[in-house]
Amino acid sequence: MEKTVVIPTDFSIASLNIVKSYVSMQPANARLNIILLHGLHQSDSIRSLLFYSKHRMMEELCSKEFKEACYVLKNKFASQIKTMKSDLFSGFTQSAFNQYTEANNIAEVCLPVLYNPKFKNKNSFDLLPYIKASKLPVEMVGSEVDVPMPEKGKVAELFFNRVSVS
Repeated sequence: MEKTVVIPTDFSIASLNIVKSYVSMQPANARLNIILLHGLHQSDSIRSLLFYSKHRMMEELCSKEFKEACYVLKNKFASQIKTMKSDLFSGFTQSAFNQYTEANNIAEVCLPVLYNPKFKNKNSFDLLPYIKASKLPVEMVGSEVDVPMPEKGKVAELFFNRVSVS
């Protein structure tokens, strides 16, 4: 069974704990295409739009630790994760979000029970209003208790059993 899942991200390693918990809950024969989606408003200036590079923006947002943690997750769940990619959503309307999900054949959205993203970029925005207004099924993972992490922001954080974006 193959399906595409959107998981909102703030490009922190804590947000990758959602991926770990979600994949762990899936059947062993599941084949998942995971899209780590980040909301980012684009500038209105013509100069910014002319020189806009999605690749450069992704490089700016993704830390070395985040990329390393993604690699660790892909290897740990190699039999279940078919693809895992990061993407930017820069639409302004619910219709744009719905078109994005339709174009990418999104079957489900996965959110942590404690959802409180910390954005590094001033142009980042929360995707939760778009997700709630969409007709996509939402899978909630994690606990309602936020436990302090000794390895916060490091790849080792993936090996603790806690899910929340804080």
